[in-house]
Amino acid sequence: MKVVLASLMLLLAFIAIDCSPSAEEEKTVVAAKRVGYTVIVETGTRKKAGTSAKVFIQLFGSKGRSSEIVLNTKGRNDFERGKIDTFRIRTNDVGNISKIRIRHDNTGLYAGWFLNKVTVIDTGRNTVYEFRCYQWLAKDAGDRKISRELSVS
Repeated sequence: MKVVLASLMLLLAFIAIDCSPSAEEEKTVVAAKRVGYTVIVETGTRKKAGTSAKVFIQLFGSKGRSSEIVLNTKGRNDFERGKIDTFRIRTNDVGNISKIRIRHDNTGLYAGWFLNKVTVIDTGRNTVYEFRCYQWLAKDAGDRKISRELSVS
């Protein structure tokens, strides 16, 4: 009988433990919230401005940063000269966006890319962020960089 009573008391003590998340755990849960963004990329009109390389973007904001995301539309040649490409992505909520990092992997026959600008729309907040570049991302043109950090314009 004593063993049963002790077991019952232990079980009641366990049930009474506060299982609510700590403030730090709450922040983690909030940071992990996934939201939608529309990314609009404008490639320049200069000769050989388009790229066949893989293009990646990373968002930086008041609540943190996203992981690096590949921008790709299956079955379509993205980032062609003079074209505007639109991508819908979902990632963690980064808050108010302050900058982006955009780059390519320098693969393909025509890797060099002249990027005019990137527009990011936070579809949940209905907020538009514009990032102007107007530079080459190329190993053989401009300053020979294939990655750019762009601040909101």
